[in-house]
Amino acid sequence: MYIYPRLQRQFYLKPLFYRYAKSKLNLSQLSLNRPLTKAAYAPQEVIDLKRGFDDEIYWEESKARIKQQCTYQNAHSLFSKFKNNNSHDSDGLFENPYLDSPKGLRQFSKDSLKYAHELVNKMKSDTSKDGLTKYVLRLDQLSDTLCRVIDLCEFIRSVHPDNSFIEAAQSCHEEMFEFMNILNTDVDLCKTLAYVLEDPEISAGLSQEEMKVGKILLEDFKKSGIYMNPEARDQFISLSQDISIVGQDFITNVDVVQDSYISVPVRDLDADEVSPVVINQLSKDITGYHYKIPCYGSIPFILLRTCQNENIRSKIWSSLHSSSKEQINRLTQLVKLRAILARIMRKDSYAAYQLEGKMAKNPHDVKMFLESLIQFTRGATAKELKPIADMKCKSLGDPLPQNDEEVFLNVRPWDRDYYSFQLKSQKEQNKPFQSPPLSMYFTIGSVIDGLSDIFQKIYGISFALSPTKPKEIWAPDVRKIIVTSEKEGPIGVIYCDLFERQGKPSSPAHFTVCCSREMYSKENNEKIMQIGVDSNDVKFQLPIISLVCSFTRSSEGACLLQLNEIETLFHEMGHAMHSMLGRTKLQNISGTRCATDFVELPSILMEHFARDERVLSNIGRHYLSGEQVPINLVRDQLRESSFLQNCETFAQAKMSMLDQRLHDEDVIENIDTLNVVKIYQDLEKELKVLVDDKTNWCGKFGHLFGYGATYYSYLFDRAIAAKIWDHLFAKNPYSRDNGDIFKNNVLKWGGLKDPWNCVADVLDNPELKKGDTNAIKYIAEVEDL
Repeated sequence: MYIYPRLQRQFYLKPLFYRYAKSKLNLSQLSLNRPLTKAAYAPQEVIDLKRGFDDEIYWEESKARIKQQCTYQNAHSLFSKFKNNNSHDSDGLFENPYLDSPKGLRQFSKDSLKYAHELVNKMKSDTSKDGLTKYVLRLDQLSDTLCRVIDLCEFIRSVHPDNSFIEAAQSCHEEMFEFMNILNTDVDLCKTLAYVLEDPEISAGLSQEEMKVGKILLEDFKKSGIYMNPEARDQFISLSQDISIVGQDFITNVDVVQDSYISVPVRDLDADEVSPVVINQLSKDITGYHYKIPCYGSIPFILLRTCQNENIRSKIWSSLHSSSKEQINRLTQLVKLRAILARIMRKDSYAAYQLEGKMAKNPHDVKMFLESLIQFTRGATAKELKPIADMKCKSLGDPLPQNDEEVFLNVRPWDRDYYSFQLKSQKEQNKPFQSPPLSMYFTIGSVIDGLSDIFQKIYGISFALSPTKPKEIWAPDVRKIIVTSEKEGPIGVIYCDLFERQGKPSSPAHFTVCCSREMYSKENNEKIMQIGVDSNDVKFQLPIISLVCSFTRSSEGACLLQLNEIETLFHEMGHAMHSMLGRTKLQNISGTRCATDFVELPSILMEHFARDERVLSNIGRHYLSGEQVPINLVRDQLRESSFLQNCETFAQAKMSMLDQRLHDEDVIENIDTLNVVKIYQDLEKELKVLVDDKTNWCGKFGHLFGYGATYYSYLFDRAIAAKIWDHLFAKNPYSRDNGDIFKNNVLKWGGLKDPWNCVADVLDNPELKKGDTNAIKYIAEVEDL
């Protein structure tokens, strides 16, 4: 039984208000019959959502004024209907009073572990009919107790800038994870659960959700080797712990380069047509005959776009995509540990072990999906690379490629950026005038405001900014958004950590710090919770989400987003909406706690909104003049962004295939001679597109840890999302009727409803409910991912 749910990240809470006006909130709009959380404010002034993100001075002044205007006591007197035990002025991360220091985090973990032990003892000792009827509910409560610490620690050690907090989080995570793995192999817990589900009299008293969660947990018990001998179970616990530690170490070192710089002869680079501005930023070695090109920052990427010398480009590209020997050793160890675990579990491969319970039920189905997709996109990929191959051959005086194979043979990975840039420059020179950058029309505030507008129109929910207390956030520029439903009021909180800072991870992520669920009859400690009430006056734990990106502010202070960054923000908000709307009674199946190859669907669907000219036109306003973005500029940028789109799909398919190869039966059979770099390079040669036979890039494939054997999920959900977009939103991206269809058939279910049933209902295609080979092939046949 994985007490800790399957999804670990993705891949949060506070005072809540009603908000009916777009992106704004004021006291006259608040319903006095609605509850607020412990830290509720009742601000007299409107907080502008866009300005709150775009104007730092406005944001700080607004927070100061609101702090003066209202107190927590006044807020509670206004909203006397809802009171809980957290009425004091607590201050800690996410308003958890424990989390005001690393010491507090350790105490929170210690107290949670103590309560977890109490729950386990209660479940084992209470064998009455009432106790057995509550058994699944208590298992869920145990899971919630552990996840509250584990999810929090995962967030802290990934994002928090304070090393003392990170060290505390790592220690707490390891301790809690070890306890969780002990529970996963507790025979008594498993036997009782099986009895509860099988006994007609007891199971008759369970709800649909309890039966679903009980069955999921029973299957997870089996995946933990519960029916194996004690020695094997102990080995499972040890292996799981080792995989977690090695995997986290692997993730931490993904961005570490093999070399800090590469040496290039001065005469070679000076002979090239590289900008003097770039050359002047390069230092030379002690001899003065070699430039030292750094393997970090913007310079190597500029050279990849502008340096004509292929040898130099190849050297730069290879260095940027190479990992240290230590990192390859970490990956090798991770893959071996997983193979050993699969062998202990008597599975043919780790992939076979991982794919149980997924939409693609086995490695064969995954392979079939990927091969079908590769075959479907191979010709389109060659067509996209043909102009690059032609330009390269002309520059070298070679014959032009006559077929797809010759195209693939001519274009190497380090050619892509250079010749793409040359083609783009030629097009720009032929334009009658230079267009302004699209980013001038998309500040981070306008995009957040635009997202609120979309969600209001299709789902009936919207955003409002709320002030934070000093220790509630981990960096001063973090913003807190209250998510409000027009029917239910506050439904959750999103902490937005969107601006770059030194030492912050570059990869965007969605973290579930705390997921939605109904309140248990006897809560351990309401002081650590933020609580809402639904339209039926049922109390529920509000979901706490943190969205983490690393967007750059300009020298003027504005944060202007490129089209790909807009897509990133839309993607992560798609995860957040799943967390907000996927409310279930039990936390094990709430929000994004669903099948791994289904969880990316809501986020990828949002990328289609981000690429829709009607949506962009509605959002885009010049950050200085307020002028609406010209539609022709939007269309040009969308056309440009689709350049090499099929190449990107093919690259994702290659990565998915690599993930499968590193976790297939051959690894188990050849574990003593495992060579992860050879597996990577052999696959590159086999697929023949933008072949990398020079680097050990597999050491930079961070998703191999979090999505081991399930990375195909991105492409799988991308294919499903493309079909849903065409079916529901292509004609009108602001359709409330179709938004309700998606919300009511996908988002609201979390992991309760079979994902194939969700997809079949949304697409109005009952045959998909079978989830068979024909369903897999149908999903793979999509032209525009």
